[in-house]
Amino acid sequence: MKKPRVLSKKYFPHLDYYEKAISYPYLAPPKSFSFINGECLEGIHVSLKKRKPILSVGSNRAPFQLNNKFSLNENLCVTPATLYDSDVAFSASISAYGSVPATQWPVKGAKVKLNVLWLNDKQLEIMHLSEGIGIAYNFVELNEGSVLINDINYNGPIYGYISINGVYDFDNKSPARLSELKSLNGIFESKSEFEAINYIKNKFQPYEMSIRNWVRKLISDKNYRIELIRKMSKTSIIPKKPPWKIIEVRINGNNIY
Repeated sequence: MKKPRVLSKKYFPHLDYYEKAISYPYLAPPKSFSFINGECLEGIHVSLKKRKPILSVGSNRAPFQLNNKFSLNENLCVTPATLYDSDVAFSASISAYGSVPATQWPVKGAKVKLNVLWLNDKQLEIMHLSEGIGIAYNFVELNEGSVLINDINYNGPIYGYISINGVYDFDNKSPARLSELKSLNGIFESKSEFEAINYIKNKFQPYEMSIRNWVRKLISDKNYRIELIRKMSKTSIIPKKPPWKIIEVRINGNNIY
């Protein structure tokens, strides 16, 4: 039997605080991969039974971020998937590590290649805490047919996380998609993570500090970050007929948001 290949080290970069912020949503392989027994292997190497598939639209696609949230010792699996009639846009929020995070946005006819993360109940609780459930994101069930999972035969419900504040309006009354994620027939305007961070910095804190020092402030000063999110939400856009339904979640533990 052929030994499974260990995923390339390029998926686990060493980043300082600033590089981590502007490198979002990080590199993700196009194929299935698994964390198992301290290694990241190509392919499916854990049972997907009794696990929930969670659509990953941002950094949860990436081994780098999953290692930050779970470590390689937490057995889990990721499989490729395609999102239909939606694109991936910048939310009206700032993460605890200084990035402008992603959220799903309805766009008729759009198509985006992403992946789904298969989590057991314990892992899902950890993910809820990392996503800021009820504060930054809602946990949702996506409409049937909006996501096609590759590599396996699955016809059950698929879940996701949607920004409570909606998408950020970059002064043109429409969202901007993440340029790092390629979409077909998606949102016209796109920005890199650096461009999104720099835009928001220049709008709300144009002169007092460099962008590196500003990102450091976002990370170190939670009150400042929360106030900035409040300002961003004043011009956010909420979808009128979203292709998902919100699921009420009760969590135990400290929300890292």
